Amino acid sequence: MPGPGRARCRWARRATLVWLVLSSAMVARDATAAALRDNLYDVKALDAREAWAVGTFGAIYHTADGGKTWQARESGTKSALFGVDFAGRRDGWVVGKSGLILHTADEGATWTQQTSPIPVQKPLFKVRALDAQTAWAVGDWGAVAVTHDGGKTWEDRSLPDDVVLYDVCFPDAEHGFVAGEYGTLLVTEDRGTTWVKRPVGTEKTLFGVSFSNPREGWVVGIDGLVLRTRDGARTWEVQRGAVEAGSIEELGFLEALKNPGLYSVQVAGRYGVVIGDTGMVLTTADGGETWTRRELPGKQQLVWMRGASLAGGPEGFIVGGSGFTARVEQDRIVLPAGSDAAAAP
Repeated sequence: MPGPGRARCRWARRATLVWLVLSSAMVARDATAAALRDNLYDVKALDAREAWAVGTFGAIYHTADGGKTWQARESGTKSALFGVDFAGRRDGWVVGKSGLILHTADEGATWTQQTSPIPVQKPLFKVRALDAQTAWAVGDWGAVAVTHDGGKTWEDRSLPDDVVLYDVCFPDAEHGFVAGEYGTLLVTEDRGTTWVKRPVGTEKTLFGVSFSNPREGWVVGIDGLVLRTRDGARTWEVQRGAVEAGSIEELGFLEALKNPGLYSVQVAGRYGVVIGDTGMVLTTADGGETWTRRELPGKQQLVWMRGASLAGGPEGFIVGGSGFTARVEQDRIVLPAGSDAAAAP
């Protein structure tokens, strides 16, 4: 029988998966540019003005004006889409429910389904494109897939363990990192030929991972957890939250609200952003040495966010529930016109 930490992680895992399914069913699709209502799970910033976002019911959206307007693109599916990444502007991938993999080679004008080696019972949650030929995808039940030929063929590299893998990051072609439940952090230093597990000092679920170079990185997870490494994931320091597992009763309800789950972290140079549940946004302007919470205005204080992407610098995008989008401008979070005011700088 698993201990309290593992049991809590298991609960968080299954609760998250159930939540994804339920939220997909509760939100109606609106494909117009005027009103985003789909739950959005991931975003990829190409530059300060252009980005792609994906979400429920096969939703794919594109903005070229800094998020002022978003245009729906036909995906060819009604399945939930959880991850998106591009190698440059032309070549991109989207992954989602039932091991789904979509690809574009024409700047997102058309999307085609590629043959996935992952069984349909395994959703894929994240994809990372190293270049136009190489991409990695990870998901539930230890799902790992890689292509080295632009998606003509995908290889199943799944783990033998029943573990949810939520995020994957490659700061360069040699070094990669995968984060998941039970405090799982997998590391490769040989282009993914071999992967080894590195301890992070906790069994809590890790939802997001970001490395600005092969040595400096961050992982985020449940209970507001933020961990940092300066030596390629060999040792970790706690920047926020606690590595020990505790029940809601032990933490107290108000304390739990102060430390909601964190789902994505992105650091580029001196700037970075972390996002999560109940309007939780953290930013850094000193290379991740310190993190400052940014209060979202009005009703946005309860919004959940799942995707964040910086365009190689201080600007980027955030997406979340019920069509939530926001721009990152250095260490400010700016909401679209008509959705209250910008977050405090």
